[in-house]
Amino acid sequence: MGAPLKHFVMRLVVDDVSNYKDCHDEIHYDIQWELSFKHTRRHIDIEFYGIKGDDSPWKIRSETTLKVISENGACLTNKKDFDFGNSQGDDARFEWSDVTSRSTLSSDYAVDGKVIIEASVIIKEMIGFDKEDLRKFDESIKKFSDVVIVVKERKFYLSKLFLGLQSSYFDSLLLGNFEESQKSEIVLNDINPTDFQNFLELIHGEDSINSNTIDGILHLADMYDTPTAIKRCETFLLNKSNKTLKMKLEMSIRYNLNDLKKQCLSRIETVAHIRSVMPENIDEMDPSVSRALLLKSMALH
Repeated sequence: MGAPLKHFVMRLVVDDVSNYKDCHDEIHYDIQWELSFKHTRRHIDIEFYGIKGDDSPWKIRSETTLKVISENGACLTNKKDFDFGNSQGDDARFEWSDVTSRSTLSSDYAVDGKVIIEASVIIKEMIGFDKEDLRKFDESIKKFSDVVIVVKERKFYLSKLFLGLQSSYFDSLLLGNFEESQKSEIVLNDINPTDFQNFLELIHGEDSINSNTIDGILHLADMYDTPTAIKRCETFLLNKSNKTLKMKLEMSIRYNLNDLKKQCLSRIETVAHIRSVMPENIDEMDPSVSRALLLKSMALH
């Protein structure tokens, strides 16, 4: 199974659609994203863009969906492939002009004057975000290694004993009765070499977790059953991550991070919080989380 795509969802709750303009910003993957809603003479426009903290070139290739969501179930959608970045000098903006008329928004979508504007971004590629390797696993350390692991033609020179100590998967693969235990070179399929580099750095004691690397590292730590790496990822999500409550809750369920799940549930204190963490398909929600949210909802009414 390949690594999950990087993604995030932002929501702007417009409490009064008669207001001329409203906006909301969040930080995801080291980019400050802004989602805005504004009136023109007769229509409404929605704009979505990202700003990097420095002037270095960057690009994010994405599949981005903008929505106008009503509490009555009505929805307007604009979905397309879009490249954010500053390759043309200015930050590229996803502009959805003339979404609908102001009168139609008020009559067909607003409930008590309120609508929700949502941006959902699936990241296909990030350019200009590479970090320097914190530790080398190339041929320069060949004399200290007894196995070469190949990921998409990139070779990592490693120690079987060290990997086996950290991971039950590698313990079985490299030191057990599998055919691979007799090989000096092993190919790992369906993973990203950059993610594997970051994962290796972490289990070798480096501080390689940040907002851009956490998804890939945690995916591999779970795949290869690496308790120390999983715990360090959970600590980052508990204390340092700027991911949304919904994203953290989803990760806590996917990777069985109980402390993170407890923290997420403890921070759900309002009906708006409950709505913010609900998946589009409620049948996909973890039963224990569904029960916890139901009890919170009953307590709030």
